[in-house]
Amino acid sequence: WLLHDSVWTSLVKIYFDHITGKLTHYDLVYSMILAEFEPHEYDYALDNGWIPMSFYFTKLERETWINTRTCRVNLTKYKPTKKQRYTLNKKNVSVKVIDKKDLTKDDIEMLSNIYKGYIKHKNYYEVNHEDESEKLWEEVFEDDPVQWKHFIYYCDGVPVAFTEIAPFNKNLVTGQFAWNYHDPKVGLGSYATLYEIDWAIKNGFDKYYLSFAYEVTSSYKSKYAGFEFWTGREWLDDKNIYKKLCEEDTNIKNLENLNDYQEKYFKIVKCK
Repeated sequence: WLLHDSVWTSLVKIYFDHITGKLTHYDLVYSMILAEFEPHEYDYALDNGWIPMSFYFTKLERETWINTRTCRVNLTKYKPTKKQRYTLNKKNVSVKVIDKKDLTKDDIEMLSNIYKGYIKHKNYYEVNHEDESEKLWEEVFEDDPVQWKHFIYYCDGVPVAFTEIAPFNKNLVTGQFAWNYHDPKVGLGSYATLYEIDWAIKNGFDKYYLSFAYEVTSSYKSKYAGFEFWTGREWLDDKNIYKKLCEEDTNIKNLENLNDYQEKYFKIVKCK
């Protein structure tokens, strides 16, 4: 595929897995669209809705990107609210940043246990693959081609949460986040995002990507100033449209719902 831009022209490897479709009673096509970029193309990739992925159904030999609804914080427009500044001011929380290559076996076991606790607490078990759900992070870790940094969060000296983060030029991209909810009142999820945004600004990054943006569970990602989300055609900053899309994601329960929703989607996002 030869992609043209006003600044560069490049041969990018894009591949499609046409997994399934329906033609008789529904009008549906389900395909996975992936790409491989060279390092000098990462800015273009991120600015056009591509994010790196850690896991796929076949082995990833190198960094592979997927085009998806994602969201980001434009750090040039970011300003924390009074409440967010207060949330960030936790005296009993500390953070350690470790590159993937520097993690010890004990570190990996600790991160895996946090992930398992996260899956249990949130009940994030994949239907028909429940036995594999708690093990996914540790199984993906070794073969993951993305060289993540691991932001490990400690509460009173005890490791309780982590975020995978990868820098790509002036962009900071988040991967898996997990915490064991040892004390839900601490609010480590909000703290971690605010800490990482603050860290990104202090280290000269322009954008902070919050990964996939689907279902009501992702609605919280719009609460940060500078929020934008990718529709597949453009970046929008309309939080009402974003929240509506997340609600519609959650409401889809079967193929009939999905088939009926397709036309409605384009009315929500107001495609030109």
